[in-house]
Amino acid sequence: ERDPRAQEKADRLTELVEVMEAALRHYRMALRSGAGQGARDYLGGRGLGEDAQNRWELGFAPPGWQGLWDHLKGQGVADDLIFEAGLAKPSTKGGKPYDVFRDRIIFPIRDARGRAIAFGGRAMDPNDNAKYLNSPETLLFDKGRTLYNHGPAREAAGNGKPLIIAEGYMDVIALGEAGFTAAVAPLGSAVS
Repeated sequence: ERDPRAQEKADRLTELVEVMEAALRHYRMALRSGAGQGARDYLGGRGLGEDAQNRWELGFAPPGWQGLWDHLKGQGVADDLIFEAGLAKPSTKGGKPYDVFRDRIIFPIRDARGRAIAFGGRAMDPNDNAKYLNSPETLLFDKGRTLYNHGPAREAAGNGKPLIIAEGYMDVIALGEAGFTAAVAPLGSAVS
């Protein structure tokens, strides 16, 4: 017999993945908007034109405190799903919840099956304390068990490409754009 709790967990995971995909669509649209011009300029300066930005599904989280929150709420997403997905945090000052990622280039982190499970964000402000920020650990995302670009790299390695372990997102993207498609990166200090 099927375990009803296992089915509940599977259903919850599916809901969370849908929220993550909705967030990714929002971030990708923001990169194409006027607010994303600085992020597009930065990426262009790093050699990533529009085609590469699309290939790697890059996005942008504008500087506002509730941009993603308001967008997801406008789509009818429940508060608990936004929190469980690690996309927002409750305010400790009695205000509205606030987005985890603000004023950052967004890198979607997908699991080996290709599902969006987390995000990495690179700060646009050079004075930001955290240059790179990953999603918090969630039901979907276990930082120590996840590699950036895992699925595509596994497929490429299976086709005879050399497996390359790099330091971070931009390294994997640069390697991938140069034809080294079996490149992966650990997430932050997760390996240690």
